[in-house]
Amino acid sequence: MRSKRYNWVAVIGMILTLGLTSAFAGGGKDNKRPKNMGVLSVRTTNVPMPVSVDGQYVGMSGVGVGAEFFLAPGIHTIEVKGPRGEVYKRDLQFEAGRKNCVCLTTIEQTITTPCPYRFHLEGPDRVEEGQDIVFNARNDGTSPVPLIYNWRISNGTIVSGAGTPTITVSSVGFGGKTVEAELDVNDSVYDNKCRQLINAPTDVTPKPTRIEKVGCDQFEARAADDDKARFDNCAIQVQNIPDAELYVIIYPGTDRASTTRNTYDKLSKRTLDYLVKNRGVDPRRIKIFKGSPRLKSSYEIWIVPPGAEPPTVQ
Repeated sequence: MRSKRYNWVAVIGMILTLGLTSAFAGGGKDNKRPKNMGVLSVRTTNVPMPVSVDGQYVGMSGVGVGAEFFLAPGIHTIEVKGPRGEVYKRDLQFEAGRKNCVCLTTIEQTITTPCPYRFHLEGPDRVEEGQDIVFNARNDGTSPVPLIYNWRISNGTIVSGAGTPTITVSSVGFGGKTVEAELDVNDSVYDNKCRQLINAPTDVTPKPTRIEKVGCDQFEARAADDDKARFDNCAIQVQNIPDAELYVIIYPGTDRASTTRNTYDKLSKRTLDYLVKNRGVDPRRIKIFKGSPRLKSSYEIWIVPPGAEPPTVQ
């Protein structure tokens, strides 16, 4: 039994952490800052983010180096909008000549959870040509929502079950090939997050060729030379097929000629002598049988290759 399975769903979220520091402004570039104002420095990682003070947009944060904004002393509401629309709000006290630093760090988390449904596909390893193949999708999880089953078949024909978890496929005409079933399982809720594509192959063994016996001739017994001429063609055929046998069924007649000149004993001896001595047929390959009586003595001749069913003597 062959089967395949897979599928996990990855959910990615962004978390921003807020760090607050404060320092006295002074020296260097700080000489350019108004002495009677407080300073807000906003620094973020990865990408700039919009900054608002008391509900008014004032600019974008700096990346690596903080972007500075001058605020009057007092309590101000600071808002920074995250990359996914999250708003981080803090009320901060500002003093003249003092700097408050807001540092936002972006943390990426990956949360992995299994799909509610997890399928594997079952099917036979091998079948003989003509046998139906059953492919069955088995769910190792649960099905909280209706599922959609889309089947694709190579070298075969779906005869039943399309759109369901189990299908039956005909292998007629595909001997010596591989029939592969591919199933696309999905739904209208989880969709591509849980979509699964699974397959299973089955080898198809060619059906053995049936060997049949061949009817060579049938005729009424007449003069010996006439009968021998009819045997010539059958003798040639049986000798051209290795190990084939020649079946001769003699039906004894009830008329006067059949009960005197053409009796079963005379005809069977005459037939064997001619085939062996004149035509060189191996006597082990000659089978002579007595059939039921008829109006006139007659022959029925069959070529029986190895493996073929012999004729029925009536």
